[in-house]
Amino acid sequence: MIRAFAMIALGAVFSGLAFNQAATSAPAFEVASVRVNTSAESRTSDSLDNGRLMLHNYPMLGIIAFAYSIGFDRVAGPGWLYTERYDIDAKFAPDKKFTRDDLLMMMQGLLAERFHLTLHHERKPIQVWALVMGKNGPKLHASTENEFKTTCGRQGAQTACQCKKTTMSQLAEQLPHWVSRPLFDAPVVDQTGLQGFYDFSLTWTPTDSPDQSVEPPGLTLFDALQEQLGLKLELRKAPVDRLIIDHVDRVPTEN
Repeated sequence: MIRAFAMIALGAVFSGLAFNQAATSAPAFEVASVRVNTSAESRTSDSLDNGRLMLHNYPMLGIIAFAYSIGFDRVAGPGWLYTERYDIDAKFAPDKKFTRDDLLMMMQGLLAERFHLTLHHERKPIQVWALVMGKNGPKLHASTENEFKTTCGRQGAQTACQCKKTTMSQLAEQLPHWVSRPLFDAPVVDQTGLQGFYDFSLTWTPTDSPDQSVEPPGLTLFDALQEQLGLKLELRKAPVDRLIIDHVDRVPTEN
């Protein structure tokens, strides 16, 4: 099972960066240590400070999804992408004028060099979980915030997320990151037709399948979307861009 907050944390590491104009040549890490994680820990951690990127106990799926800026529910590959975890400690010159895209290219280059990753994009109609408006319409308020922000945490047996200046497309992208893998066995796409930015909170009791019930007063994620936001998820067919993994080594080349 992928820890839901690991995906949120990975994105947050890079979204807060303030890079300057692009470098003139293809960027690469100056040095990088990549190892299979053997700690058996459930917790992940990450940091990015003064030219050093450290990811501890991260699933390969999350690393690939970030490097190619795509939701992890849209990456198709071997099952071990969800279970095998890695430690990455990479350094780059902090005084260079890197953009966020440059850092993504560094990650892509690292995956190609150390894991011999090859892949291709595919777009075709597949079954998706469509985020649509509920029977009585949305229960959303226009945002009064200046920037997009999501904060999630546990409240006893429940999970609570507060979202600021969030679009429905961003909500659809984040939903698979907040839950265990079995809950969403297909990509989540926004089909609400709603435009603009919204502030909202969502609280639910985690489950491992869409039809699993919880004891009152708890709500499943599906029920919470309906009752708290006036939205719902339903299975539909839709064209979706996916990243298809052709090859990736399970064990990286030696440091």
